[in-house]
Amino acid sequence: MVAEMTSKERVLAMLNRKQVDRVPVVTGSTMVKEYIEKSGGIWPDYHSNPEMMVNTAGLMHTDAGLDNVVVPFGMFIESHAVNLEVKMGRIDIQPSVRSFFSKPEDVKYDNFLEDKYVKTTLAAIKLAKEKFSDAAVTAFLVAPVTLAGDLMGAENLSVLSIKCLQKEKQMQKMKNWISVALEINRIYARACVEAGADILYYSDASASPNLVMPEFYYEVAVPAEKEIGDFVHSLGCPWELHICGNTTPIVEGMAATGANCLSIEQAVKMSEATKIAGDVPVIGNITPLLMVEGSKEQITEAVRNALDGGAKASMLGCGTPPLSTSDRLKTWVQAVADWSAENL
Repeated sequence: MVAEMTSKERVLAMLNRKQVDRVPVVTGSTMVKEYIEKSGGIWPDYHSNPEMMVNTAGLMHTDAGLDNVVVPFGMFIESHAVNLEVKMGRIDIQPSVRSFFSKPEDVKYDNFLEDKYVKTTLAAIKLAKEKFSDAAVTAFLVAPVTLAGDLMGAENLSVLSIKCLQKEKQMQKMKNWISVALEINRIYARACVEAGADILYYSDASASPNLVMPEFYYEVAVPAEKEIGDFVHSLGCPWELHICGNTTPIVEGMAATGANCLSIEQAVKMSEATKIAGDVPVIGNITPLLMVEGSKEQITEAVRNALDGGAKASMLGCGTPPLSTSDRLKTWVQAVADWSAENL
């Protein structure tokens, strides 16, 4: 029997493959419309106001009962900080990148840390640590392949990901883009850890087998993800890796990156993923839409299926949908607590 833990202790124990008092419940994003409105947040100000951001994200912990507090909202900040165009979305739609560079040499990142959204993220991490010292404060960051895709354009990434496997010249071109992405990753990672982040959560959505070939993932993405992961570990911080889509063909590669845990979507069978990943914790797999329109029975069943399949923490298959409802989030957390009481 493990003594009662704080949320932070629980999540870090899971990442370090130690026993927990109950299964942690975590998320990768927290831009929930109900909590934005409840906390007094205003669109789009909460993207650049640390207090609004933390007040919203904090309700996922204090009201819904999740174990982590995640900032920022969305996967646009790295791109905005190098002067790409960003469409700010709506209160229920996350911002998106709308422009790209012609060549890696055009990307300028000397003033990366001066960007207003980067500053907001770092201030929000510090504030979250002050307000929610018992929670696992997590920075939501863009992993190298996805960032390279944002820099060069998603369609160009798709084309180059095929060409680079056929011609060395094209591979060098891809590596040049990845190199720039990794430089930006390192700058941002160090700043987030120095601000006090307990965990760095990397999403590499564009490395999905739905978008690029598994051969590309193993040859290009794995070394890049491992490089930023090793850097994060050198800073004394654990990191998590999420990739969207049916990642079954690349789970072995994901595990080889050195990530402290792997986050998978509902398209992947949890029991199969955990078998492939070996001793690397796997989380996720719950259909996010259940937090918008799922019944109590559906949510409970999804939670139990993932945990019965070997998940070491309970997480949705992707970020928490903006239209999630607090009652469904609480149902999710309770279902995990009930399973833990029966099985741990």
